[in-house]
Amino acid sequence: MIRLILLKLLLVFSIGIIYSQNQIKLPSPINSTNFKTISPYVSYDGNKLIYIQKTKNSDILVESTRNVDGTWSNPISVDVVNVFDSIKYFIQSPVYSQDGNEIFFSLKYDKKDANFDIYSVKRLNGKWADPEKISKIINSSKNETDPFLSPDGKFFYFARNYENNDFKKFDCYKIFVSEKKEGEWQKPVSLPFPVNSGCDRTPRIAADNKTLFFTSVRDDANLGYDIYFAKKITKNSWISPIPIDTISNMADESFPSIPLSGEKIYFQKGSGKGKKRTESMFEFNIPTQYQPEKTVHFYGIISDLNDNSPLSATIDIVDPNTSIVLFSVVTDEISGEYSFFLQKGKQYRIDVFREGFSHYFFNYRTKRLKKFTEVKKDIQLYPEVNLVLNVYDNEIYEPLSAEILVFDFETKKRKNIKVKKTNKGSFNIILPLGKKYIIEAEKSHYEDNKFELDLRGVVQFSEFERDLELQIKKIDYEISLSDSETGEGVEATVEITNLSTNEKIFKTVKTDKNGKIKIKLRDGTRYEISVTPKGYAFYNTTVDLVDENAEHSIDVKLDALKKATKIALNDINFEFNSADLNKSSFDELKMLIKLLQTNPQIKIELSAHTDDVGSAAYNLKLSEKRAMSVKEYLFNNDINPEQVVSMGYGESKPAFYPVETEENRAKNRRVELEIIEVIEE
Repeated sequence: MIRLILLKLLLVFSIGIIYSQNQIKLPSPINSTNFKTISPYVSYDGNKLIYIQKTKNSDILVESTRNVDGTWSNPISVDVVNVFDSIKYFIQSPVYSQDGNEIFFSLKYDKKDANFDIYSVKRLNGKWADPEKISKIINSSKNETDPFLSPDGKFFYFARNYENNDFKKFDCYKIFVSEKKEGEWQKPVSLPFPVNSGCDRTPRIAADNKTLFFTSVRDDANLGYDIYFAKKITKNSWISPIPIDTISNMADESFPSIPLSGEKIYFQKGSGKGKKRTESMFEFNIPTQYQPEKTVHFYGIISDLNDNSPLSATIDIVDPNTSIVLFSVVTDEISGEYSFFLQKGKQYRIDVFREGFSHYFFNYRTKRLKKFTEVKKDIQLYPEVNLVLNVYDNEIYEPLSAEILVFDFETKKRKNIKVKKTNKGSFNIILPLGKKYIIEAEKSHYEDNKFELDLRGVVQFSEFERDLELQIKKIDYEISLSDSETGEGVEATVEITNLSTNEKIFKTVKTDKNGKIKIKLRDGTRYEISVTPKGYAFYNTTVDLVDENAEHSIDVKLDALKKATKIALNDINFEFNSADLNKSSFDELKMLIKLLQTNPQIKIELSAHTDDVGSAAYNLKLSEKRAMSVKEYLFNNDINPEQVVSMGYGESKPAFYPVETEENRAKNRRVELEIIEVIEE
């Protein structure tokens, strides 16, 4: 038996000599002849190091930062811990949170019956805030030490001391874990066998959230503390821990820390006893078989899209198949920085959000992950969205310039929100998130319309576009067509033109014995109503429904087409001092063409007249040319030349007196139509 023990010790010693050559002792200022480096811990990103400088007079918690060239800066005291209280105290086992912005440590006052409890300090505005004792459910009447928060923030590991008769010369501990549910830490439970089977301390969960490195004394107490490797199979099941034999030797190895990639391990090595005992920090490349599973490290900054200011936001890492939130991360409230790890072989949905701001989603798969990967992803959220609102007429799809009102859905009160008109019928509305709104459009002569827009939940887009249709109010309009002499109803074609949109509505009306018809016209619209019945003079008028006092009916007395009937052509105009037709004349000319086409039995005289300005001879010649210009236009539009006679009368036949007023001169510059013959069919 003694021989077996000696052989085992010799084997361990030999392995230790071989592998100790690969262990790199960190240079000054980390390791120094002036103090001992106790309880070292390197942050996940490998850029920060926290440890205790143990001198003859005191224990000081300090922090160093890795320089660009790989060296470490001179340590800086974490004063809020080192001047924590006026009573003397002892600190041990400091560690960083996953993002490096919180330090957990254990502390004991130098007084009788005092125990170690676990505290934390948070980095705020770039400075460490005052320490606070963590949940009472974790701190008990026993010694609690070696705190460690899992990378996903859901599990809190620590060590609690107990008596172990097999290892009487050691201060023995068991590893416990508390799970966070609904924001509260639950009652801690000890990790199951085979993890807790000796004196176990300093639990460290790697970035994969599965691999556990810890310090233990087991089997042979003469070998002292060694660093062990274990892996979680299920929530309450672990593979048997094994020592990392490439590290283990006759010295004590403890306080492991494993940065991001899982390829390196930092640890404390101690040897000797009493005043001759040495404590130093080492770095070592982890053999492949002991490395954690590969992970993806996501990091970046969450900021406000409007002003690029950093935001405190929540990031939910979700299983897309079950929609279960696997874990959550909160960004730093000052810098907006975030950091989390995704395990290999899974699919994730990442949901980034903040109350009163937008959501941001993306998916990520790690099924074929072959190496540790880092992904920098800066994300911008926005506190408001731009609503592009298009308001238009639901019948003719014409854009409408309406008044846009915004109301709070809950209070029904109007919100003082600016509405910017971009084009006719198009508006931009900036709406803060986190509210439900009622958007309403109002326009005279139209029915109001509105819709609800709920911006309280998940919002992924910074701009929305909505269409809002308005229904115009309709007026029952009555048209009565009758013979001016007999009063009998007349069947005719009524042409109705919307003067705003040029929308043409054709109605062929067979009147009853009263000669009346009712049609629906759009409120607030100007119409031109034209009637060209066979055997009757055409009728043309404008109906203005913009005027609220306008009549809603018209009684049209139609003159039968017979010899000597005269029709004034009011809208036939010429260029100044010219026989060239003005463009404004063409609508009236078209009606004249229609009249002649509908009534081929009539023969007409087209007469042109002038005012009294200028010589009579000149005016006569000008009127003849104008009458001929109208006649030629009719011929060019397939009117029978034998149907039309043109005459110019100059100023000889004024119709309005006194002729010298400007108003009457304008009226006397006219073209008239007179029926000179009706051919019986």
